[in-house]
Amino acid sequence: MFIKDLARKKYIAKNTYIYEIGTPVTALYALRRGVAKIYDSQKVLQGIFFPGQVIGADELFTELHQYSVQAATEVEVCELQNTHFYHLSQITSDFTHFIIGILSRSAREKQQFISVLVNSDGLQKVSDFIQLMVTINKEYGFERNILELPLNKKELAQVLGISQSTLSRAFDTLKVQHKIVINKKEIIVLDEANGAG
Repeated sequence: MFIKDLARKKYIAKNTYIYEIGTPVTALYALRRGVAKIYDSQKVLQGIFFPGQVIGADELFTELHQYSVQAATEVEVCELQNTHFYHLSQITSDFTHFIIGILSRSAREKQQFISVLVNSDGLQKVSDFIQLMVTINKEYGFERNILELPLNKKELAQVLGISQSTLSRAFDTLKVQHKIVINKKEIIVLDEANGAG
């Protein structure tokens, strides 16, 4: 496929920025391996990207990046330069549908994440977040029961809008209920059939 031919793989070291606030928007990035973190202008952690997800879709038609994206682990991305968009649109009728699909999926995943964040119950919020990650992994064809979370408790609590103590209590409860096992920075989901919560 032409899109595959015109995209290029890039390997990015842990803690290196894929792009930063204020830099020109030049490409879409499909995360092939690893995990990335997104920060706002105040350096507040806003969310995380997992393998299979596309980075930069919501900023595609702006001139400068409004967020910074940093590799939380060593990552591999597939980069599609904006300069190829016109060329692709001329040689394949599927390209418009490709872009629409990317934007649609990105918007849907953001809405699903917002649905997690608006829950006022800390335990349910953590449970729903884990289940959302399982669902995303399943959709992208990755190992769905093992979630790689290279975030410390402070960062994850920040992403979810809860205190570290609430996060710890939620993890402890889910472990006692035999729904998850935490192995360093991996969450192993044991009870997918009934959801994580």
